[in-house]
Amino acid sequence: MQPSLSTEPMSRRGLAEFVGAAATLVIGVVVLQRAGLVYLERPYALFLLGFGALFICGALVFRIVRRGEYPWIFGLAAIALPLFQPSAAPYGARDRVVFAVRDLVLLATAVLFVARSIRRADELERRVHVQAVTWSFTAVVVGLVSYAMAEDALPPLHATWVASALLASWVAAWVYESARYQR
Repeated sequence: MQPSLSTEPMSRRGLAEFVGAAATLVIGVVVLQRAGLVYLERPYALFLLGFGALFICGALVFRIVRRGEYPWIFGLAAIALPLFQPSAAPYGARDRVVFAVRDLVLLATAVLFVARSIRRADELERRVHVQAVTWSFTAVVVGLVSYAMAEDALPPLHATWVASALLASWVAAWVYESARYQR
């Protein structure tokens, strides 16, 4: 069964659920990381709060996906990618390969969602998506070239940061273009 697509390309309900999902995702991850550091003191309250926040996030994401408003999922992915950076622990080659495969799967999933949403959209929505992709790729390329020029003075650049910036800039451009065409 295909989810019914929203009649509005950028609904206020989708925006509100995106903001709620993003906030509860960050709260859940931060609280669970904190609970992992102090698990000997009081584990239950923090673990329940963290898992509760992630449960609310999952419920909000389910509602967004059920309506077919996939661009909000990309925004959530842009927020989530930096939260799942590997820690500073010494990882071996096998661990780094696992992280690389995980990141490639996440990026491939994002590309498939973009392709699916563009394929299912009408002509105007396709134009909005293509313009958003154009703006986001341009912004990220300019950012990467600027980073390359000042690479010695800046911290190392992680691939998940680039992917997150790409998704975030795409969502920002999509919101702008959708609002522009809705007027």
